[in-house]
Amino acid sequence: MAAFFKGSKSKSKAKDDSNGYTKQIRLLSVLLFIVSLFLFIALISYSFEDESTIQMESSAIVGLVTGDEIAQIKAESVQNWLGIVGAYISYYIYNKTFGFIAILIPFILFRWGYDLLKHSTITKPNLRDTLFYLLGALVFSGLMGTIFSLDWISPFPKEWAGSIGLYLSFMLTNLLGSIGSFLIFFIGLVTFIIFGFKLNTEKLYEGTLAIFDSAKDKMLEKTESIKDSAINVINRDKAEVEGEESPITEKKKKASNSKNKLDINDPEYLKLSNKEKEELLIRKVAEAENPTEEYYTRKSVTLSRDSDMIEDQEIDIEKKADLEMTLNLNQDDKSESTSSVNSDFVRAANPVTINDLDDEPDSPICTYIHDEKIDYTPPGLDLLEQNYDVVEVSEAELKMNAEILREKLETFNITIENLSVTPGPVVTQYEFVPAAGIKISKIENLSDDLAMALKAKGIRIIAPIPGKGTVGIEIPNSNPSMVSFTSVVNTKKYRESNQYLPLALGKTISGEAFIADLAKMPHLLIAGSTGSGKSVGINTIIASLLYQKMPDELKFVIIDPKKVELTQYSALSNHFMACSPDVKDIIITDPEDAVSVLKSLVLEMEERYTILSNVGQRNIVDYNAKVKEGKLDGDTSMKHRHMPYIVCVIDELADLMLTASKEIETPIIRLAQMARAVGIHLILATQRPSVNVITGIIKANFPARIGYLVASKIDSRTILDMSGSESLLGNGDLLYLSPGTPKPIRVQNSYISTDEIERICEHIQNQKGYSMPYQLPSTILKNRQSANDYDSSDRDDLFEEAGRMIIDSQNCSVSMLQRKLKVGYARAGKIVDELENAGVVGPHNGSKPRDVYMESLSEFDAIL
Repeated sequence: MAAFFKGSKSKSKAKDDSNGYTKQIRLLSVLLFIVSLFLFIALISYSFEDESTIQMESSAIVGLVTGDEIAQIKAESVQNWLGIVGAYISYYIYNKTFGFIAILIPFILFRWGYDLLKHSTITKPNLRDTLFYLLGALVFSGLMGTIFSLDWISPFPKEWAGSIGLYLSFMLTNLLGSIGSFLIFFIGLVTFIIFGFKLNTEKLYEGTLAIFDSAKDKMLEKTESIKDSAINVINRDKAEVEGEESPITEKKKKASNSKNKLDINDPEYLKLSNKEKEELLIRKVAEAENPTEEYYTRKSVTLSRDSDMIEDQEIDIEKKADLEMTLNLNQDDKSESTSSVNSDFVRAANPVTINDLDDEPDSPICTYIHDEKIDYTPPGLDLLEQNYDVVEVSEAELKMNAEILREKLETFNITIENLSVTPGPVVTQYEFVPAAGIKISKIENLSDDLAMALKAKGIRIIAPIPGKGTVGIEIPNSNPSMVSFTSVVNTKKYRESNQYLPLALGKTISGEAFIADLAKMPHLLIAGSTGSGKSVGINTIIASLLYQKMPDELKFVIIDPKKVELTQYSALSNHFMACSPDVKDIIITDPEDAVSVLKSLVLEMEERYTILSNVGQRNIVDYNAKVKEGKLDGDTSMKHRHMPYIVCVIDELADLMLTASKEIETPIIRLAQMARAVGIHLILATQRPSVNVITGIIKANFPARIGYLVASKIDSRTILDMSGSESLLGNGDLLYLSPGTPKPIRVQNSYISTDEIERICEHIQNQKGYSMPYQLPSTILKNRQSANDYDSSDRDDLFEEAGRMIIDSQNCSVSMLQRKLKVGYARAGKIVDELENAGVVGPHNGSKPRDVYMESLSEFDAIL
């Protein structure tokens, strides 16, 4: 009996132990569920901005419990959903383990908890999956660490790799190099994915081949379709030439013939589009020359020209500038020309409202187009975005930064007094008076220490502030506010500005609108790295001028080598654009065209100076005032009109200097030195502010400069003559150095979107403009006029032979003449100079051959 009771007691004890073990397992599983949930919440709410907060000293952590105000403010700024504890956990898991791949750790713990709850043990499949995860995490973090060290993707957070990934990458890179390490980790990751997920490699290979075959078939189909379309177009054009027009074509011809009969003064003429008016003009010009012969064809018309012009030149109706140059030539030479267009037709063809019987000589510049009457309405604020959010700096942030600043300066034995705060949209200025005996240089050297203490991207110390006996420290706001273009142009300061060329650059640190006058600068140099806001700043400058000026007051010359940044302004061609007859495009993208346009601007400058000199005026402001008052109406030498300002914008100077440095630099220097008085102003922008781009002579003639974020202090000194731009924040944060000021002003550039620019351009384009863009003088025409004035009595005996040889080959160089004519270098150079003076070839073009202006020997015979 005793044995029986003893056995039953042992069984009961074993059962109790089993129940206790089961309860412990279940409790552990529930604990794993809770831990996995908390880890998951902490990891998915990880924020990079919490890194500065969690690096608190032990005293600050104790301050969270004791109620320290600064510690509590720091804790409140944590963005993690689990507060400062969650920020600590997520930071150390991501940075000290496998990186972002560690997001799978909560799922593994959850599966462990599920196994313990259901099976009271961790199953083999679960252990196998955990092992696979560890291997995959090692390979993935190592691959990310290699990418981080190669710096292929910038910026690339180190949290993608973690400490383990960076260490593995470091070891393997030392053994196999960067590329070898990348290949090992990449192949390992692909292998892990294939075998870990049990992918069918055969199907994967076949699927990849199928994708390539499908793309190849689509490309072949598209090629065949394009080929068939081209054949159809060729056949249709051939049928039209042979007279086999369709009924639709016949209708078009009848409509065209009815338009041919319209007179310039006919009311129906005004209803035609600009292109139809241009075609009608060409038909009438052709009929005036030979009414019995049909000059006008479907695409082009040929006009005969006198000996000063190229013979048999075909004028495309789409090339408006060529037509205008021809008409201007005919107007100038109407008394001598026998085969050119009748001057009455030229006058009637131009819709400018002027007195045809007036014998008064016209202006040498293209101001006569402004005699046309247009109804122009400037763009309104309704074209701009209105719903930009304005974020104000909190009082708590201002107090915290002020306290940290005071404490940090005291650690370096710098006592401050009268601390004041000026909050701005992006940065806040903390202004104070240092105690007696404190050197300013000592404060200036603390910028890096203060930036680390304030956890700021970069701070700027102004010691001292010009005009004050104080020191200013600019600290970025944790939540910067965007400065919209609307908020600047809608201010009273901009609307009531009496400046000649007001630029709405943005807002200062105090939040006030900053308006600068380009006419007083008088030229502007802009530099900043890629992504710093330079192109947006140029758009802001152009838009602010469009909002203030009328088409007869301002013209733009835009050079955009990047071909994509400023192309939308071509819509303003007949309102605000100036162009050269030597160049086809309104927006200049080719470096050679840029050289031609800049040379045309130099000629425009010289013509304007001639006009001002003849009437005894010193600058464009005085001249326009005299024209407005009518005090120049008595001048019989020419007809005086309001002279518009011309702003030349070059978006990427470095690219132009790389391809044609000497040819670009010479006209830029001439314009920068002299063009201010006649209303021509330059805006140069570059993303590479090096001394071989911004040369010393260019820099000396551009006293007004804007520096965006640059890479180094050297670049900052190149653009501003001082450091500071390297510590800017980007996204439109700039330093503006005005002429005659010792220190630059910090401004947050106003933001204008591409959609807003397009709406402004569309608004202007939809209004009636002038019949053509503002025409700059032609450099080619100028050379031909010089050739007419050239004395041919002292030409070299080989002049004619050399000229014919050059025109036949369309190539000119001194070495070629030496070879072909068997003469010395000095004589060959003299012959080339004579050909240049005669207008046969262009000026010296650096290492490139000279341009040959004459295309036929008949032109050359005319000057012999």
